[in-house]
Amino acid sequence: MFSNLKQTAKAVLNKREAYIANCKPYADKAISYAKDNPSEVMMGIMALLLMDIESDIDDLEDHTAISAADFHDYRTR
Repeated sequence: MFSNLKQTAKAVLNKREAYIANCKPYADKAISYAKDNPSEVMMGIMALLLMDIESDIDDLEDHTAISAADFHDYRTR
């Protein structure tokens, strides 16, 4: 099992230069787009951050409801 994994890792490392050469034009295009349109890139980042914050707020709301219910049970006993 480990020998197969080792062979696969060696094959990937040997092809690393080819992968880098294939990806370089796309990375250059992405960087130049980000330089030309910083407002759109920032809007995308903000959208991702807001989606992450939304899920955290939903989790916090669920935990707060549980904590409030536990406190109510503690106070009424």
